[in-house]
Amino acid sequence: MGMEKRTVKILIVVIVALLVIGGIIGLLLGLLLNQRYVQLEVWPRSDDYYTHWEQPVIQFRPRDPGSWHHWVQRINDFLREYETTVPEDPPRAPCTTQRRDQYALRSDTCDLAMRMWSPCTADEFYGYAAGKPCVFLRLTHIHYWVPEPYNISTPLPIPMEMPENLKQIMQQRPAHLYGDFVWVSCDGEFGADQENIGPIQYIPANLPPGFPTSRLHTADRIPRSARNLPDQIPPPLVAVFFENPRRGVLINVECRVWSRDIYYDRSSRVGRARFELFVE
Repeated sequence: MGMEKRTVKILIVVIVALLVIGGIIGLLLGLLLNQRYVQLEVWPRSDDYYTHWEQPVIQFRPRDPGSWHHWVQRINDFLREYETTVPEDPPRAPCTTQRRDQYALRSDTCDLAMRMWSPCTADEFYGYAAGKPCVFLRLTHIHYWVPEPYNISTPLPIPMEMPENLKQIMQQRPAHLYGDFVWVSCDGEFGADQENIGPIQYIPANLPPGFPTSRLHTADRIPRSARNLPDQIPPPLVAVFFENPRRGVLINVECRVWSRDIYYDRSSRVGRARFELFVE
């Protein structure tokens, strides 16, 4: 009997030790991997993005092409992997980085796609010449992620702080009819920034502000063997058009992803991005 009790105690100690070790390993993996997964990219990027990602600045003078030409060039460099003569419907990005006055031969579908992405196209210098800049957003590090989207079809609470426009769109475009989206929103980071940022449009304007899960190569949509490989088809984009940001003021902008499984934390890069906008 004594041996049996001792064996049971040993087993309990071993099980508890394994649970503790497993918890520690899981916590460490969570801390390490969360910094790698589900990041929200912002383009164009400043020179100091990789060393000072928390304070990248997009600064230019609308009347001085020399001050914004490099931003347009960086957007063009970024968008070249999306160039196509036969864009999808709806198009996941502008289909060309060539302006109409430079390259007039466009297919009808590409011409339609460019109209859908207006004013965030090369034809309009992505708004920088007018002091109304566009930035492009996309999700990265998603191959090991299975999103849990917010939608009205799932009987789970919607966060109180979610923007009202997203709540309304979820009502208008229920997931069981239109598919799920990983929603995205941008706003001034602090109270003064929210006053200075002005109206914001998400482009294409006739589509929900977010990333359709049907187009995201997440862990539930690709084979395990392909998770370490680059995507053959680039992920969809959302453009953010700043209609009238206050000039001469530094504006802190924060964009964030809305998904049930992403914990919002201002000190983390997971599912959020920030940058500073200064229109001189």
